[in-house]
Amino acid sequence: MTMLVKFCGLTRQKDVDTAQRVGADMCGFIFHEQSPRYISPKDAAELQSGTMKRVGVFVQQGLEEIRHIMEEARLDYAQLHGGQDVECAEALGAQRVIRVLWPYRYAHRALLHNDLLRYSKSCAYYLLDAGLKGGGSGKKLDWEDLSTLRPPLPWLLAGGLGAGNVTKAISMCHPGGVDFNSGVEDVPGIKNAHAMKAAVAAVKNYEGLVLNHEK
Repeated sequence: MTMLVKFCGLTRQKDVDTAQRVGADMCGFIFHEQSPRYISPKDAAELQSGTMKRVGVFVQQGLEEIRHIMEEARLDYAQLHGGQDVECAEALGAQRVIRVLWPYRYAHRALLHNDLLRYSKSCAYYLLDAGLKGGGSGKKLDWEDLSTLRPPLPWLLAGGLGAGNVTKAISMCHPGGVDFNSGVEDVPGIKNAHAMKAAVAAVKNYEGLVLNHEK
């Protein structure tokens, strides 16, 4: 399976254009007003994203507000970072939900696996992020610790990823995709085009090496 590539925390058309040009599959917009990468639904709606799937990051919003923003900003997925329960995700439609989990919150991997199972029928993807909440911190997960994880659904790896470390990360824990944010920025919300291009190139190069090895 080709690895999914997502850029999150986008606020400018030029960065969305770069994401499209370098071959990203998803573009993410953050609707949490306390985030330095916040964008209003109206402004997000005006950003043209071509064939990329559009993802909205939600922290404190409830079902009706999420629905409203998804319609206004023309979103394909809701990425749930807050306390939204299974019922909220099911109401949105499991095929439109990315469920965020933070491995460092769990004392044992068995507890993380239990939550992966608990959410498995109410989302299309998981996203595993560093830290204990939020996102875009620049912190990295313990990739080796995730190497034995076998989620029931595809999952995206996040947390301080960039061209310099993404190959090591995906070779160690084998996610279904990667989410770039702080690792390809000049400042929060302002991406670096060269860093974006290099990050995707590193992913594609790794995929090419794996395919050649399997032949």
